[in-house]
Amino acid sequence: MKTLLTGSTGFLGSAVLRELLSDSRDVKVLVRKGTNTANIDGLDVEIAYGDLRDLESLRSALNGCNILYHIAAYYSL
Repeated sequence: MKTLLTGSTGFLGSAVLRELLSDSRDVKVLVRKGTNTANIDGLDVEIAYGDLRDLESLRSALNGCNILYHIAAYYSL
């Protein structure tokens, strides 16, 4: 089973990602282009580039996934 995780580059999302990987899960992460990926660099994950606000990129990222962990949020400072 493959899991899609949103928010993987954030504090909480990267902790969830590490927990999923420690449980030997097959994980795909949804990441916006241009996002700092330092929290996930070097980890064994498939990266799907897209945006939560774009339904087609979300559908594409979900392709082949059985589980979704939605940790991301859209915000503007």
